Amino acid sequence: MSSTARIDGALRTPALGPDATMVFSGGWFAVYDWSADRAVDGPRRIPYPAPFDRDLAGAVPGQGDFTAFHYVFKDGQYLRLRASDGLPDGAPADTASNWDLPAGWTSVDAVFAGGGVKSQFAYFFRGDQYSRFDWTTNARSPGYPKPFAPNWHATGAFTAGIDGEIPGLLSLDTKAYLFRTAASAVDDDGHPVAAGIGKSVSAPIYARYDYNSEQFEFTVTDPFEVVTRWPGLLPLLDAGAATDVALGWVARASAALNGPVTPAITTAFGNHFAMTGTIDTTVVRARLGEIQTRLAAIPTAFRWTPGLGFAAQTSQGLLTEVGDRFSTSHGPNGRAAVLIHEAVHFTFGSGPDVPEWSGATIAGRTFGIATDPATGASLGAYSALTTAAALTNPSSYAAFAQEVALGSDTRFGDARRQE
Repeated sequence: MSSTARIDGALRTPALGPDATMVFSGGWFAVYDWSADRAVDGPRRIPYPAPFDRDLAGAVPGQGDFTAFHYVFKDGQYLRLRASDGLPDGAPADTASNWDLPAGWTSVDAVFAGGGVKSQFAYFFRGDQYSRFDWTTNARSPGYPKPFAPNWHATGAFTAGIDGEIPGLLSLDTKAYLFRTAASAVDDDGHPVAAGIGKSVSAPIYARYDYNSEQFEFTVTDPFEVVTRWPGLLPLLDAGAATDVALGWVARASAALNGPVTPAITTAFGNHFAMTGTIDTTVVRARLGEIQTRLAAIPTAFRWTPGLGFAAQTSQGLLTEVGDRFSTSHGPNGRAAVLIHEAVHFTFGSGPDVPEWSGATIAGRTFGIATDPATGASLGAYSALTTAAALTNPSSYAAFAQEVALGSDTRFGDARRQE
């Protein structure tokens, strides 16, 4: 489905590298290196104090007398940070009064800095209007707010509703990459199809604008292409959001196992660990704890790898890698299932790797028996796993955590692409 990351904004951050930019999405950021033309670090949690630790409206570097500071915005307030170390410089303050916004602009949709010949400005967006702050006068430019579309020569998908922006660097320092979320229909592999045929998804699209020419140069609305044009960025940001979902499932499953064994828990143990009768939760509780510890350690021993033929793969105890297919083939729930699966591989999962769909009927669709991708040998049906085999099977933990946390045998993953 392409990515589901909402690009909230970005900050040029020389402290992380001379050509590095922090790109924010939800409660996470990834570092994009313009000289390497790829994401080089992440996902990491946004390090600012609440409420500026997630869902930012945008960010700008200070200009003129304020180059020692960065500014982040959310819910009608902003926080000034020291550019040298990212630590707060003072308490949050009201955005509208301090940035000379128009009357009634108690919140904004997006905030970002100008570039090229417009570097002296910061831009604030609200609906189809925008306001411009001039660093040289410390005030709003005369005549603002203005309609966005006619003044930026915007058409099509970018006439309103900007989520955030990534500023270009190096030879692209006059460019702004504007992102918004748009509805699309995609097939199982994330390629666009006609409406009504594939899955309906919401995915990021973007356009490149040049400040010097005051023109939109191109727009990318194919959700699959958006992922490939920003190497590593969207898979890493999607991994951040998926980590939150996965940790939530594991925490709820662990909490449930600390209480009495209910009929629902008994059913889940039967479905995924071939346990019947009296249920001993000891091993599964301990291993859910190991999974939780591994998920919480991301991005340690975690990276995006170009050209990876799988959504993810893991070398036990060493490294988990995600590829573009982590974003393009899976939706938010599927990505969370993948991360739990890989956490098992990373920690204790040295046994069989039988997917939860092998020989099963999931969401009304019946699947055949899975085969080993390397040898072609049959892996057998998921339901035929013994208890001993299931206790080291990665998919068993992903599916079990879902069922206990969500209350039904959902089995998100390869059987439910784009969900």
